[in-house]
Amino acid sequence: MSGNSKHTATVSLGVMAAGFVGTLFLDGTEPWVRFAQSGFEAGLVGGLADWFAVTALFRHPLGIPIPHTALLPKNRDKVSKAFVSTIQDDLLSKQSIMDKLAQVPLVIRLLRGAEEQLASPGAKAGIAAISEYLIKQLPLERIAAYGEQEIQKLLDAIDMRGLLNHLLEQVYDRRYDEKVFDFVLDLSEQLVMKEEIRDRMGVMAVQALSHLKTNGFMQFALNAFVGYFNEEKLGGLIQQFILTGIEGLRMKDNANRKAVIQSLHQWLDNPVHRDNIAAEMANWKEQLLTQWNLEEKLMELLQRIQNKALEWVQEESFAEAYVIPFASRIINRIESDEELLDRLELGLREQIARWIEANHHKIGTLIKENIDRFDDETLISLMEDKVGKDLQWIRVNGAICGFLIGLGLAAVKAIIG
Repeated sequence: MSGNSKHTATVSLGVMAAGFVGTLFLDGTEPWVRFAQSGFEAGLVGGLADWFAVTALFRHPLGIPIPHTALLPKNRDKVSKAFVSTIQDDLLSKQSIMDKLAQVPLVIRLLRGAEEQLASPGAKAGIAAISEYLIKQLPLERIAAYGEQEIQKLLDAIDMRGLLNHLLEQVYDRRYDEKVFDFVLDLSEQLVMKEEIRDRMGVMAVQALSHLKTNGFMQFALNAFVGYFNEEKLGGLIQQFILTGIEGLRMKDNANRKAVIQSLHQWLDNPVHRDNIAAEMANWKEQLLTQWNLEEKLMELLQRIQNKALEWVQEESFAEAYVIPFASRIINRIESDEELLDRLELGLREQIARWIEANHHKIGTLIKENIDRFDDETLISLMEDKVGKDLQWIRVNGAICGFLIGLGLAAVKAIIG
C-alpha cells in the first residue's frame, strides 16, 4: 500500500478528531463553534466508519474478532472462484477472444512480423544454425539404401529391347549412324597418315608379296614389281590408295558409302541381331549392378553433397543472400494472392478456435493455482499494494464528506431552531 495515501487518510482522521476535541473547549453558544463542532463530529464519524469498513475487508479492526470482519481471508475460496469465473467466463470468454481475434488480420501480421525479424542478426545466426543442424541430421545411410533400391527397380523395369528400338530410331532419324561413320573415317584417316603406320603397311605388303608364289610370267612380273617398289614406296602407295578410298566414302552420294550404311542398317534391323544386342545390354546391366557397389557410391556422393552444403550454410552471406530473399518472395507471393491469404486466415482461425476450445478451462486453473500459492498475509499485502491507495482515499473522502454533511445538518438545525 502507498505510504503517502495511508498517511493522508490518517491525517484526515486526526484532523477531524482534533477539531472535534478542540471545539469542546470553546464557547458552545457561538454559532460558528456549533457549526464547526457538528462538521468535525460528522467527519470523525464518517472517517472512523470508513476506516472500519476498509480494515474489515482484510483483517479484524484492532485485532478484535468482530463478526463480519476480515472478509477476504474468511471468504477466500468464494472470492477466488468469483474472480476466476469473472475472468474466465466474462472478461476472457471464448467468444470474446474469438471476436477480438476476428478484428486482427493474423496471417498478414505474422508474415510481416516474420519478414521484419528475418533481417535481424539473431535471426540470421539462427537460420544458419538451424540449417546446419538439419543438414547434419539427414539420414544419409537410409537415403543411400533407398536410392539403391529405387535405382535397382528402375533398371529392372527397363525393357532393353524397347530401349534398343528407341535408340536405333533416334539414330536413324538424327543420322547419328552417318556421323559415327564419318567419325570412323576421320579416325582412320588420322591413323593412316602417320608415318609409322605407312611404313608398317609397306613392310607387311613386301612380306606378303615375297611369300606369294606363282608360275611363269606372273612370277617374273611379281618379282620385278617387288624389286622396283621398296617398303617405303609400297607403304606410300597403299597409304594413298586408302586415303583416296576414305575421301570417296565421305561423299554423301558415294555408292560405296551408301552400300556400307545400308549393310549396317540391315544387320541392325535383323530381329535376331537386335535380340542378341538387347540380351547383351541386359547382361551388361546386371554385371554393372553386381560389380559396382551402388549403395557405397551413393553414400560417398551424399557425403560430398552434405559437406558442400555445410560449407555453404556456414558462409556469412548465406542467410542474407539466399534464405531471406527466398522467404521474402514467398511472403510477397502469399500477400498478393488474396484467395490463398483468405484460406490461410480461415485455417489459422479454425486452429486457434480448436486450441481455445480445448484449453480455455486452463485459464481458470492457472489463475486459481497462482492465487493458491499465496498465504493470507501475502495475498492481503498484494491486494493492499494494488488497491490500497484507492481504499485509503475512501477514508479521506468519508471524513471530508462527513464534515460537509455535518455542516449541512448544523445549518438545518439552525434554520429549524
